[in-house]
Amino acid sequence: MIFLRKLSRLSVRIAGGCVLLCAAAIGIEVVMRRLFGLSLGGVDEISSYVFATGVAWSLAFTLLERAHIRIDLLYEQMPARARFAADLLGLLSLLVVSVVLLQQAAQVACTSWIFGTRSNTPLGVALWVPQLIWVAGLLFFTLCQLALLIALLRLARAGRIAHSGHLTGIRTHSEETEDYMSQRNTECQ
Repeated sequence: MIFLRKLSRLSVRIAGGCVLLCAAAIGIEVVMRRLFGLSLGGVDEISSYVFATGVAWSLAFTLLERAHIRIDLLYEQMPARARFAADLLGLLSLLVVSVVLLQQAAQVACTSWIFGTRSNTPLGVALWVPQLIWVAGLLFFTLCQLALLIALLRLARAGRIAHSGHLTGIRTHSEETEDYMSQRNTECQ
């Protein structure tokens, strides 16, 4: 699990850096068009590929950090068994959706590869390239879900369902406060 967390942290940093580079390129493009009537060409196309692949590669980080948006109105009030059941149901539901999405994305990438599909733009990008990066991100996300499911089932088998929330549950208010305070202390140093 530690390796997956490190890889997810690296992937989200790379994705974020790429999005920032795209934002800078778009800003430069806007200024160049306004002042000089020139264009870099293809910035909008490349940024759309970067955004799609960046989101796919960031999903695993969000999952492992338990940062997906969920409604926690009753979660903290529920008994441990009910929380475990909710966490398991949520993870299984997400896994089903991810597997379907991964299968469809892989099919799209394979079709683009087989037919040699290119973007209908001056860049003429071979579409299988960004699609393959997108599929790889979705695959990593799905593998992280499987790893969490295995870890969750091991906790259940060991009779430690109360600890499952630290893997897949909603972050408690105290955890959020602890993280905020540790970030603040780091910033102050």
